[in-house]
Amino acid sequence: MTSLRDDILQEHSKAQTMRIVQRIGDDQEAFDELMQLFLNDEYRVVQRAAWAVSYCLEAHPEWTAHYLPQLLKNLYGPVPHDAVKRNTVRALQDIDIPTELAGEAADILFRFATDPKEPVAVRCFSIHTLFNLCKKEPDLLEELRLTVEDILENDTTPGLRSRCTRTLKDIAKLK
Repeated sequence: MTSLRDDILQEHSKAQTMRIVQRIGDDQEAFDELMQLFLNDEYRVVQRAAWAVSYCLEAHPEWTAHYLPQLLKNLYGPVPHDAVKRNTVRALQDIDIPTELAGEAADILFRFATDPKEPVAVRCFSIHTLFNLCKKEPDLLEELRLTVEDILENDTTPGLRSRCTRTLKDIAKLK
């Protein structure tokens, strides 16, 4: 059997990503190996591993708990590729961020959501993740509402406008 790293480098496609995700399946040790590649390897490996990481964490959100501090730290540093940000923030959407990391996560997510230089997907996933975080941390709800309204006033990207409109409706339901 080829190494996981070799499989990642073989090709960059959704089909290959899904083969890697299937290979990992429910095997926590295989996922740990993928995370080591994602967090510590060379640019190309990290970029390609990001997609598989997000799918694995979507299937097993409980695996995130161990890696959450590293994932957040990875977002603060010089991120090597938009795929890393996009897939990390995408993975954060579906997890329960513990209270002790909520402030750090919110800081990163608000920075991404409000930065017009960030890719639309990163901004949309950040807004969605912030809304989920607000369910546990209601003190952030007003800041999120104001941020989303500001984005709606200043951004014409259809995907971002759609995410913001949906988020404002969801915020209204929480009140």
